[in-house]
Amino acid sequence: MGWTKAVVTGASSGIGDAIARRLAAQGTHVVLVARTQERLDALAAELGGSDRATVMVADLAEHADVELVVDLIATDPDIDVVVNNAGFGVSGAIVESDAAEQLSMVDVMVRCLTRLSQAAAAAMAPRGRGGILNISSVGGFAPAATFAVYGASKAYVNSFTQALHVELEPAGVHVTCVAPGFTRTEFQERADFDASGMPDFMWQTADDVARIALESLEQNKALVVPGIQNKVVVGAIRPLPLWLQRRFAGTGSG
Repeated sequence: MGWTKAVVTGASSGIGDAIARRLAAQGTHVVLVARTQERLDALAAELGGSDRATVMVADLAEHADVELVVDLIATDPDIDVVVNNAGFGVSGAIVESDAAEQLSMVDVMVRCLTRLSQAAAAAMAPRGRGGILNISSVGGFAPAATFAVYGASKAYVNSFTQALHVELEPAGVHVTCVAPGFTRTEFQERADFDASGMPDFMWQTADDVARIALESLEQNKALVVPGIQNKVVVGAIRPLPLWLQRRFAGTGSG
């Protein structure tokens, strides 16, 4: 399936950058959304300039900026894909955390994702085509002490996206949730999370995740966990009783 124009949030680095590059290589015009003008401009230039990419600077923790993206999705009939990739993690116990930073995670990964998904659904369903790709995490399959808000936000993404998949399937709109595990991006540094002890086989590249994500969207898969290693982890977690999941959730807290 060929996409005409895609909105990609969190496009300035990591998985969002990789998804934008893959879409552009397929001939899709990409609207690059993130907070950093310089990074977006550099990526747009690499992708071929204004003929292939549009830069949209927005802080998706700010409601007014989210509405600017909503307006674009609602008014540009060429937009047939929305990729909700923007997000970040903050490690640390809730009692020691900054409340504004924790709520900012909710704003970006729950409120913004919901608002943009809703706008995309409303625009695409009447046309009978389109795609919504929401990036989640294996962290959304179980509670995680010291990553409580991040994990809960991703659990919301998993549930919300699967429900939206069922709602929009009769309309011909593809909706996919992709939940990667450890991916070599800037996420760990920003989250102040030391992953140096994680073995190499547990890691994926951002491009690997991007490839699987876009293939899964084309195939209209509801929920995808990329990588055998991550499938094993999720498969082991899901059957566990909740009390045991909570016990494991505490193993990473200090």
